[in-house]
Amino acid sequence: MSKNSGQKTKKPQWVLALDIGTHSITGIILEKSDEIRIRAVESLEHKSRSMMDGQIHDVEAIAAEITNIKTKLEQTTGLRLRQAAVAAAGRALITSRGSASAVRSQLHEISWREVQALELEAVQKAQMETAREEQVSAGYFCVGYSVVNQLLEGQSLQNLVGQVGRHMEIEVIATFLPRVVVDSLLSALNKAKLKVANLTLEPIAALTAAIPATMRLLNLVLIDIGAGTSDIAVVDKGKVTAYAMVPVGGDEITECIAEYYLLDFYSAEQIKRRLNDEADITFVDVLENQVSVSSAEVIEQIRPTIIELVVQMAKEILAVNGRKPDALICVGGGSLTPGILQDLANALEIPPNRVGMRTREALTAISGDYPVLTGPQAVTPIGIGLNALESRSLPLVKVNVNGREILLWGVNKIDVSAALLASGVNLNNIIGRPGMGMVVEVNGKPTTFKGKMGKPPLINVNGKPGELDTPLKAGDKIEFVRGEHGEDVRILAGDLVDDTGGEIMINGERMTLPPRILVNGELKSADYVITDHSVIKTMPGYQTRELLELSGVDKELTAPYSIRYFLNNGREKHINWNKCRVEIDGKESDLNGTVPYGSRFNYEFTGPPTIREVLNIDENPGLLEVIVNNEKISIPTRELILEMNDEVVSFDQILEDGAMLNIRESTSAIIVNDLLRYVNITPKPSGNLIIRVNGEATGFTTYLKDGDQVELYWESEG
Repeated sequence: MSKNSGQKTKKPQWVLALDIGTHSITGIILEKSDEIRIRAVESLEHKSRSMMDGQIHDVEAIAAEITNIKTKLEQTTGLRLRQAAVAAAGRALITSRGSASAVRSQLHEISWREVQALELEAVQKAQMETAREEQVSAGYFCVGYSVVNQLLEGQSLQNLVGQVGRHMEIEVIATFLPRVVVDSLLSALNKAKLKVANLTLEPIAALTAAIPATMRLLNLVLIDIGAGTSDIAVVDKGKVTAYAMVPVGGDEITECIAEYYLLDFYSAEQIKRRLNDEADITFVDVLENQVSVSSAEVIEQIRPTIIELVVQMAKEILAVNGRKPDALICVGGGSLTPGILQDLANALEIPPNRVGMRTREALTAISGDYPVLTGPQAVTPIGIGLNALESRSLPLVKVNVNGREILLWGVNKIDVSAALLASGVNLNNIIGRPGMGMVVEVNGKPTTFKGKMGKPPLINVNGKPGELDTPLKAGDKIEFVRGEHGEDVRILAGDLVDDTGGEIMINGERMTLPPRILVNGELKSADYVITDHSVIKTMPGYQTRELLELSGVDKELTAPYSIRYFLNNGREKHINWNKCRVEIDGKESDLNGTVPYGSRFNYEFTGPPTIREVLNIDENPGLLEVIVNNEKISIPTRELILEMNDEVVSFDQILEDGAMLNIRESTSAIIVNDLLRYVNITPKPSGNLIIRVNGEATGFTTYLKDGDQVELYWESEG
């Protein structure tokens, strides 16, 4: 007896996998026991254009074809088929970018909740942009998104959490599947009396078969080159990171052949499929002409179209992956296009040995060979079955959001954020952020003010508090109320200063004045609203000009004016003259001074300046000093003569603008007779005037010199 004879044989596990493509439907029975084998295969091409670009256009026709395949497989295997594993077409995927920004208080660190909410807002904006571009109102399933950029104050960062700043922005690339694609697929299965055993995306199914989990630590890109479109899936560090679709595929090449050789589409398609196997091809065109050409000639004709397709594929791969991939794996019938693998390597600028094609024959772990299931086009239907056997079904559940039933499906986990996206709730600023604070400088001291705290959003799942990432299951009820933002801080200039103003006596009248506040160098009132990073200063008083203006003095009267003149035929000179004269506490001050609170401030207006005031000159600088009758007398010995515009004038004359001034000097000797103008001697009716200079009797014409002693008196006769 063998050692295994006592063990029970494991009951085989099997699944019906349906690959509903643009040109055909393939159904396989995949069985798993000790190994995985293909038990039966049926395939048929559509009789009409009931399926286009991944979207079922004729549900009844597709349902009839599914029923046909189901019946044949039941007859072949003896199984009773009640459910099937299917995949939504990757070619229906729509990729869109979205960004969201928030202005927040820079006084708080950025939390993961803020980042999560901003990501969700960006995804919703991408969803709205997708709906706008596609011009449809139907819902979209978000099947995945990736953050491509995080900005703080315009600077790109790897992670915003924990950072401190005011303006943050997040940009995402998100992938959506129109809900109508899933709905029509489920409807066709229902009409064929089949339930959904497993639902996935075609790119994920292809990944399951073509790229084992052990290979997914590498940055690999899978491209399924189909008839109408090419589906892209990206894996990196063990995860599926992105999906994309390029609206080009093998049909473009078929159409090129049909146009050049005058063929109908189906004849051109047959020629395309023969290019790799036959050196020469013979066919009949639409004019009944029999044509024989070499495959090399046909390939040469389709080369420009192939290059055009490859360029679009490479551009999209680089866009969603962000860099050159480690390797590219191709599946789908379009992978058989002559030279396309080499062209993709060239376009991506990677070595040719890093671009390969995965076929049915390479899947050696799966037994069971069938002529209709060969080549790269067999990978996706096998992958659909493998997904089901490995229980990798994507959730398809119904939940309730604020009383409304929502259907959820996606490659990511089903959570509250996915439910909110599907419900159409406006997700702009759903987190109740704190009000904006500010930092200002008051009299040289930095001061911080915080805004009021906001209210967080209300999220309840089945009556219990939840978060945006709370997982959901079928039947869950979500109650959601948007958060409320806190009020921004609002500060008036008067709130920042203790100064209440003061009193100043102006020309004898007491005036009570408000505080004088400068905000960023400009005078502001106490009710001025302060902005962030303002510099506030309080002044200990008022400027002279401000007080004059408050007193009703016209600004023109406080403005200096310029007078020009020419002195002794010299260069032009200028003098600035103020009409207004001011005093602070009895001391003369200029008009740019500061008047402290409690001061006595006086002002008056003066006339135009005199020549004496302008020139500040002494008319009689030369003096002779003598002693007359024991009293010192100073007598001018030199005289200045002033001429203005050739006329002799007094130094007290008003200076005229543009005047020509000339000053002449006259000198003379001093005699005793000149003293009589400076001394007061009362004459007597009779007698003689006695004149002595330095003790000697002299007369009126005696010359005097500095320091002489002079005696002058009347002597009576007799």
